[in-house]
This record gives sequence, structure tokens and C-alpha cells, in this order.
Amino acid sequence: MRKEFLFLSVSALLAASCSNEKASFSEEQFLGKWHEVMPVNQHLVQGVDLQKGGQAESIGMATLKYDSWKLQQAGGGCDIILTGESIGNGQTIRFSDTLRVISLQNDTLTLGKGDMYRIQYTKADAQSGLIGGSDAAKGYTYSKVLDKKIRIFEAGMPVLSATDPQATLAGYVVFPQDSSKAELFLPEETVVLERRTRPDGTAVWNVEDDDTYMLEKQAREWLVTRRGQVLYASTGCSNVIKTEFAGEGGETFTASFFTQAGVAQIAYQGVNHVLYPYRTASGYGYKNPFVDIRGKGKEVALTDLATGKTCQFSEKE
Repeated sequence: MRKEFLFLSVSALLAASCSNEKASFSEEQFLGKWHEVMPVNQHLVQGVDLQKGGQAESIGMATLKYDSWKLQQAGGGCDIILTGESIGNGQTIRFSDTLRVISLQNDTLTLGKGDMYRIQYTKADAQSGLIGGSDAAKGYTYSKVLDKKIRIFEAGMPVLSATDPQATLAGYVVFPQDSSKAELFLPEETVVLERRTRPDGTAVWNVEDDDTYMLEKQAREWLVTRRGQVLYASTGCSNVIKTEFAGEGGETFTASFFTQAGVAQIAYQGVNHVLYPYRTASGYGYKNPFVDIRGKGKEVALTDLATGKTCQFSEKE
């Protein structure tokens, strides 16, 4: 019974499948804090801190306390032996668990046990925050830009899905006092963006990468975009008008007009574009450096600004 209890406790953290590949590692390669982000709560972190001199500490776990570790070459591979105490049901039990090193590549460590499970850990940098189980249960997570524990639904500005009106999970934006950065807590991931200034003087938050998220404020609406698509907005899908246009040659494109933000998003020839408004003598106009749409009533002209080619479209009934 004792053996089974220990196996289940430890395998919940570090169980994996076995590897027969020969590998040789040094203890220096394993030193540091190794975090596993739990799938059910991406802001809850647990893992193990492997220290010099064979000392170890648990991360984010109140009932599984590591206190020592060692590296052992065995069976044509490399094992990590973790020792500590398992606390539960009014008793404390000492344990020692042997885990096979499946792989160690850059800052990703995969450990295994038997042939049933495999789990990966990433090495935390010196600035990473830590939220243990008790804090997470109270709704706390760690903010890099504020360098403290917060409850994002209290400290953050909510943004709602602009792609799925049935979505139940919101994102949150957290700014430091000088607004030099923005931290996006999205259901799928958390990212930190840098403030930049456009030639027209407006501010955006992103990183120097065409594939990154971008945060901006247009009129009364905050928008989170990526790859030319509006993913989140202050009012979500509430102020969006979607239209499909067809051309005489059979070409089509779809447009979503974000009425509160005053921007348009189009999907044309498999590419998404966020377009910004400009004044026209009559009707409406939206453009970015690549595409221009100008319309009146049910008719719209789409211009490819790279080639100068203009196509006429009509709103579908």
C-alpha cells in the first residue's frame, strides 16, 4: 500500500515513458528551477528546484516536499533520483524516486518512469514569478510587468473574444504605471508586449515580430490582433457587422466592421487584413499599407496597393 501511494504521488509530477538511448549529462546542466505549467490552469506552476550540493525544493506543492537529488548513470542512460517527504492523510512518508532522463534540450527537460507517462518541464529564468497551489486557489497569478502577485480579474482590463460569440473565457491586459509594457493574459497563453509609437503618433504594444500579438486602442475600443485578425476586443462580438462581397469574376471577400473601434477586418485571397478608416467625399474607406477598400451603399472597390489593381465587388444578399 505504501509503495503504491508513493508511486501515484510522484508520478503525478514526474512520470514518463522509458528511453534506451545512451546519454551522458553533468549535474550543472540540471541546476535551476524546472516548471510544469498545469493544463487545467496555465497560470498555476509546480515543479522542482534542483540546487548545488544535491539539495532540492518543491515548487508550488504543499504535500510533496523534495529535499535532495542526485544524478546517476545507469542502464545505458541517465537517471535523476529525487528524495523527500510525502505529506497526506495525517502522516508523513519518506520516499526516494528514480526517474529516467528522456531528453534535455536547451531549457526543456523530459523525465520518464516506466512506459506509461512522459512529462516536460521548462527552465525558469531568474525573473520568473511563482504561484503556488494555495495562492492559485485564491485566484492569484504572477505578473511580470508589475513584479508581484495579482488577481487578473481585479488588476487587469478585460478583453472578450471577437471571433466566438459563445466563448466563456476572457483575456486580460495589465499595464505597469508608465504603460511601457502590456501583459496579455489570454486563455491560450501569456505574453509581454513592448510599447511602440507609430509614425502618426499613436501607441501600440507588440514585439519586433510580424507574427506577434498587437494591442492598440481605436476610438473607444481596445483590440488584440494577430496576423491581420482581431482576436479580442473590449466589447467582443457585440459591435461587429459581418458582410460578404462578390465580384463579377467570381472572387469573394468577407469583411467585419467593428463599429465601436471604427476598423474593418477583411479576409481576401486567404489573407487577413485589419484596415483603418480614412475620410472620403461620400461612402466609406478603409486601408492599410497593402489593401484599400472604398465603398458606398452595397458597392465596394478593393485595391491591391502593391500592384495598383482595383476590383469591383457587390454586397451579397
